[in-house]
Amino acid sequence: MKRFNKYAIYEVMAPLVGFAASMALLMLIVVIVGENPGNAVDAIWKMTFATSTRTATVLSTSVPLFLAGLAVAFAFRANIFNIGVEGQYFIGGLVGAMAGIYVPLPAFLHIPFVVIAAMIGGALWAAIPAALKVSRGIHEVITTIMFNNIALALVNYLVNGPMSGLGATGSLEPQTRHILPTALFGNIDWMFRAVGWNVPDSVYLDYSLPVAVLVGLLVWFILFRLRIGFDVRAVGTSTDVSLYAGIKVAKVQLGAFLFSGALAGLVGLQEIFAVRGYYTFQIASGLGFDGIAIALIGRNSPVGVAFAALLFAFLRQAGYGLQFFTKVPNSVISVITGLMILIIVVSNELVSRYIKALRKKEAM
Repeated sequence: MKRFNKYAIYEVMAPLVGFAASMALLMLIVVIVGENPGNAVDAIWKMTFATSTRTATVLSTSVPLFLAGLAVAFAFRANIFNIGVEGQYFIGGLVGAMAGIYVPLPAFLHIPFVVIAAMIGGALWAAIPAALKVSRGIHEVITTIMFNNIALALVNYLVNGPMSGLGATGSLEPQTRHILPTALFGNIDWMFRAVGWNVPDSVYLDYSLPVAVLVGLLVWFILFRLRIGFDVRAVGTSTDVSLYAGIKVAKVQLGAFLFSGALAGLVGLQEIFAVRGYYTFQIASGLGFDGIAIALIGRNSPVGVAFAALLFAFLRQAGYGLQFFTKVPNSVISVITGLMILIIVVSNELVSRYIKALRKKEAM
């Protein structure tokens, strides 16, 4: 137990060191641009944790980031580099929206139905790169990047063409028909108010939050409590050793790839079913690539990914605070985020090598 705690402390130190170093660099940049560090800290506080509304906004912003990070992390666990989360959530969101528009069901069935439909859409879009990976050895980085572009072009065509709802909505924004009320994600602010947290209705804390929590628990259970999870982690550690141990590596990687795509299909739920109420190809982009950084910082652990998603949401809101209340441009946060990722990845690697050296020394 003492050894486990010692190693766990070392592993936790890497992201903490990265965050502390990044904040120090941020303050240095603040000074360079001629702003008072105290004003910068105050601006960040105002946009993040100063009120219950700001804190709830950070939590709400973290939901799609968490789902994107979880999708990437699960694939990473099986030594799969799924760079296609972007395209998978565009397609998954469209399939889920179609289920919400054209399949009338009572609310208690409709919401789970659209969630499952979005997962199926994401998994199907991941299926071809997955099949090419395990059957032909074609690297998934190439195929998934290509499929991101194809997905964007496809949804652009569908929303502007056969699935367009402009005539029904009267809007000038390319979009589908409006999703049926039974499939929309209602706010769950009342749950937080019941425990004394006064969250306003303007903040989108909706059904996507419990969906994200349940999915996170499911991923943890699969990885650390089921045999298939052991196989996934084994393949991620060493494919050669896994083959020698009798694990069907191709089958495990195929399943992990498809499940990663299914998780990616959930990324757009909040925006489509809670914020907009319809689908448009102009939904937030870039979340798939944010998911890669979040998975790396979270060390591919569901708990780590949750904290990394909250960190990214915090930094995003902090950037708005700097832009609104100081002379520091919002783009500085992008620089700081990139530096933080670099520092944490390097720190993780150094810590991993140090832990291996310690274990080797203790084993002698």
